[in-house]
Amino acid sequence: MGKKLGVILAGLGVFVLGVALLARFYAYDQLAVVPLDQNTVSVSEGPGATIFDIATQQEITVDLVSTRNVVGDVEASEEASDELGRDIAVWETLVYTDEPGAEIDADNPPRSGTHDRVAFDRHTGEAVVCCETFTSTTADDRGVEQPEATAFEGLYFKFPFQTEQKTYQFWDGSLGEAPDIEFKEVETIEGLEVYRFEQVIPATTVATINAPASIFGIDEEGDVTLDRVYSNTRTLWIEPETGVIIRGQEDQLTVAEYEGEQVATLTDVVIGYNPDTISENVDTYSALSTQLKAIRIWVPIVGGVLGLLLLVAGLLLMRRKNDGSARAA
Repeated sequence: MGKKLGVILAGLGVFVLGVALLARFYAYDQLAVVPLDQNTVSVSEGPGATIFDIATQQEITVDLVSTRNVVGDVEASEEASDELGRDIAVWETLVYTDEPGAEIDADNPPRSGTHDRVAFDRHTGEAVVCCETFTSTTADDRGVEQPEATAFEGLYFKFPFQTEQKTYQFWDGSLGEAPDIEFKEVETIEGLEVYRFEQVIPATTVATINAPASIFGIDEEGDVTLDRVYSNTRTLWIEPETGVIIRGQEDQLTVAEYEGEQVATLTDVVIGYNPDTISENVDTYSALSTQLKAIRIWVPIVGGVLGLLLLVAGLLLMRRKNDGSARAA
């Protein structure tokens, strides 16, 4: 009986050890990836924003709402993964910004909008150059969307799984590059531990504007060329196990300058995820974080210790039975 029990315990120990190793070196890698069929909507609010209204040709104060839709292109993701030999996701994001309750359709375009197609590594979140990625912007002159091929870099949709307390590079669409975003401190949102990162973009000329001088009160005849000068402080609160952005906020300022002098405020707004979006993110990703952490840490540790104990116990029982049989002989 002792030998049989020893065999059972040893076999069970090997099985538990196998489960622990599979959890850490196989199951985790299979689960710690972004989905290909992503389909989410998030809403940001910017109360009391100052914008330059083209219709009235003056600065006005309005509340702004920005709705962001993110949709995964499954077919393109699978093709890119096969071609590059790594896990690639291709997502498109459409962001529309207007006043609360504004009707947005083909006849009533938003005050501003962006449409980006981005390919990125499903584990690290780093942008990948492939897959006909592009960016397209419609400004508040309600122009037509014109996609432009873009080689994205740095992080875009999310941070890596197991985000570290260090500096990363995060994409900024206005600059067309990925400046540093620095870790600041650990905080808590609705009971969920998050890492707060901050990206400070100093005033930078990002484009020029040709417009009638009279619109901006410039004492010149005809059209003049203005500089569009942009600055931003982007703050992101990241759930570190998943790398997901739980809360995002931007303090944007864009002005028009003529010969180095500011002639108009084009956009001045602090805009960030609304409470419903933040709460939904906390509910969704706190559960996923717990699952990933369990598979990455607790299952391997508990399974490894338990498996070793069972294996040792089984081997001892079999050895004791063999020693007893030898003495009897």
